[in-house]
Amino acid sequence: MNNKRGNDSAPGHLDLGDLLNIRSLISVAFALTGGDRLTAQETAVVDEHRSEVPPELVASVRKAIESGTDPLGSAYSHILSPESRRSSGQTFTPVAAVTGMFQWAESQGDICRIVDPGAGTGRYVIAGLRRHPNARGVAVELDPAVALLLRANACVLGLQDRIEIRIQDFRALELPEIDGRTVFIGNPPYVRHHDIAADWKNWYSDRLKSLGHAASKLAGLHLHFFLKVLDLARPGDLGVFITASEWLDVNYGQSMRDLLTNGLGGKAVFVVSPTVRVFDDALVSACITCFAPGSDSDDIEFKAIERIEELALLGAGRRTPKSEARGENKWSGFIRTTPRTVKADWPELGDFFKVRRGQVTGKNKVWVTKENRFGLPEKFLVPSITDAADIVGATDHRIDDLGSLRRVVDLPASLDELPSGELGPVKEFLRWARSQQADKGYIAEHRSPWWRVNMQAVAPSIVVTYMGRRPPVFAINSAGARLINVAHGLYPKAPLTEEHLAALVDWLNKNVNKESGRVYAGGLTKFEPSEIMRLRIPNAEFFGK
Repeated sequence: MNNKRGNDSAPGHLDLGDLLNIRSLISVAFALTGGDRLTAQETAVVDEHRSEVPPELVASVRKAIESGTDPLGSAYSHILSPESRRSSGQTFTPVAAVTGMFQWAESQGDICRIVDPGAGTGRYVIAGLRRHPNARGVAVELDPAVALLLRANACVLGLQDRIEIRIQDFRALELPEIDGRTVFIGNPPYVRHHDIAADWKNWYSDRLKSLGHAASKLAGLHLHFFLKVLDLARPGDLGVFITASEWLDVNYGQSMRDLLTNGLGGKAVFVVSPTVRVFDDALVSACITCFAPGSDSDDIEFKAIERIEELALLGAGRRTPKSEARGENKWSGFIRTTPRTVKADWPELGDFFKVRRGQVTGKNKVWVTKENRFGLPEKFLVPSITDAADIVGATDHRIDDLGSLRRVVDLPASLDELPSGELGPVKEFLRWARSQQADKGYIAEHRSPWWRVNMQAVAPSIVVTYMGRRPPVFAINSAGARLINVAHGLYPKAPLTEEHLAALVDWLNKNVNKESGRVYAGGLTKFEPSEIMRLRIPNAEFFGK
C-alpha cells in the first residue's frame, strides 16, 4: 500500500482514536462517499461493518482530508498491524518520495493518464490528479475495504469523476489506448515470493522467458509489476516505482537488470541510503526506478539519496553506459562514491570454496545447550558456533577452543540400538523437548524423525557471520567447530595450508565492506552464501596462482 501519511490528527483537531475500529472506519468512509458508485465488493464491506457514527466525526474527517492528509489511511494502518498487512505488501510512503517521483515524470513531458498499481487509499493517484487537472486516473487496489477508503478520499476532494477504481490484481489489468502519455507510478506491494501463488510465479517466469531473459520464481511481487507495465505501456509512456532495493544485487534481480537495459527502458535508479528509513512497516532499503518502456537510451543514471529530503528532487546522478551495466551482476557498485577495493578480473571466492549456511535446528533454546542437565552422552553433544559473537569475538580471528562453545544436541535417527544407560537420559530429554513443542513447527515436521538435527559431519575451514550492522567477520575454524544457521561455513574445494587460510581471512576482514551484501534500512546487512561466493579476491596473493 502506497498511501499512508503518518499522524493525521492535527488538522481540525481530529482525534484518530475515534476511527480506530473497523466499523467506525468503514462507516465514516461510506458516509463520505454518499454511497455513490460503489462496486459490489465495496458494498459487501459496507454491509458487513456499517454502523451509526456521529456526524461531527464525519465532518472532522472530511476537513482533515481537505487539508491534504489521509486520516482514513492512517487509521487503517493502526487498526491492522504491520504483520497482518505484510502478506499484502501494505506499507507507508513518505510525502517527499511522491513529490519527487512526480517531478521526475513531469520533467519528461505532459501527463494524460496516471495509473497507480496497488493504490491503497490513493496517495499517488490523488496527488497526481491534483497536480494535473486535465489528467485522468486509474487506481488498482485488490482490497475492497481499502478501495472504499480511496473512494472516500476522492469524493471529498471532488475527484470522483476523474478516477476509475479497479478492484483487482494489477497483473490482470487491461487498459484502453489513449492519446497522450500514461505514467505508471507508485509503490508496488512488497510481498516476498513465499506469499505469491504458483500460477503467478509461472506467469512471471514464462513471460520473461518469452522475452529472452533469465527467469527466477524467487522474485518479489514488486518485480512482477515492472513486467506488467512492459505489457501495458505504449511508446512514450513512463514508469516510476519505489521499491525495496534488493533486486539491484541478488540473483533473482538479474531479470530486472536485464529488462532495464533491454526493453524496459531504464532511465534512472535513485538508491536511498540504508540509514534513511523510508518504509515504516518494512525493514528494507529503498530505491526509485524510472523507466520508459521501449525507449532506447544509451545510458542509465545512478544516484545515492543520503537524506529523506533529497527524495523530493530527483536528478543529477552519474550516468553509466547501459553496455557497462549489462556486464555487472551487482548494481550497487554504481552508487558508490568511494573507489572499489577489488578488480573486475579477480576470481571469485566461490572458485575456491563452497559456501553453506549452518544447520537449522528448528528451536535453538531446546537444541543448543551449555550445560548437560539431562546427562546426555557426550557423543551426542556437538561443540558448535551458535552465535555471531563466537566469530566476532574470536581472538586473532581464530576459533581454536571447542570448550568455550555451546553444544548442539545431535541425536541419532534410530534410538533402538542405544544401551539402557544412554537411552534413559535421551528419553528424558525428548520428553522435555516435547513439552517445549520442539516436535512442532515447520522444521521439525519436515524432518524424520523430528529430533534429528543432523549436524554437518565435516567442519568448515573458515566461518563468516551472516548478518549485522557491520561488514561480515571471517575467522579460521582451527578447532573444527560445527555451526548452526547464524553463520556460514567455507569449505575448500582443494586442500589449503594454515598460512593460506590466515592470509585470506586477514584480507577479507580488511577489504570486504557492507555494500557487498544486502543492506537493509537501519544499516542491517545480510550476506547470503551466494553473495559470499561472489566476493572477488586477489588469488595470486593467497594461492600462488
